[in-house]
Amino acid sequence: MDNNNLEKIFDFLKEIENLKSTLRYNKTTSGRTESSADHSWRLALTTFIIADELKLNLDITKSIKIALIHDIAEALTGDIDAISIADGKISNEDKIQQEKEAIIELKNTLPKSIGKEISDLWYEYEANTTKESKFIKALDKIETLTQLAETGYKIYDRPEFIANYANKAVKNFPELTDALIIVKRKLKIEFDKGNIEWKEEYDSLE
Repeated sequence: MDNNNLEKIFDFLKEIENLKSTLRYNKTTSGRTESSADHSWRLALTTFIIADELKLNLDITKSIKIALIHDIAEALTGDIDAISIADGKISNEDKIQQEKEAIIELKNTLPKSIGKEISDLWYEYEANTTKESKFIKALDKIETLTQLAETGYKIYDRPEFIANYANKAVKNFPELTDALIIVKRKLKIEFDKGNIEWKEEYDSLE
């Protein structure tokens, strides 16, 4: 056993502890702001449950790993959400560059082989070309919408953005179409409660 490697692992764990207090757009049902760690944990749990239920032909262990590390750069960058990008507050290119620099920093904290694996998984997620990355990219959006449906209409300041948020990712992994339909049905109930118009086009995945 290499105790120096163990020291590095605990240094890394100290760095990513910040994900517990990295705040997202969403809130939990208790009313507090959701953290990136909250989101990543439930995404990882949802990953193997949904993959098993749908009998998906993919590497479930790898998928869970991608789910756990997909937002790991936010331990250093904070959460740069999709709305900020849509509003032009920051470009997607700038976001990716910041996150790449963070991944390099985190990678260098770890023993070489572990650091490389985490870095490779993060880049695989960003490239969005493998079955596993497409699955997690789509499920990531579905988990976010699930949280919004659970929290309720009072924070729906961007109804059109919310209703269409997962469409593109799920179109790229159509095995999750039925899951998105279920979540959209829950969202529509919340829209109705808040007297927010649910446009017919929102039912489409286009």
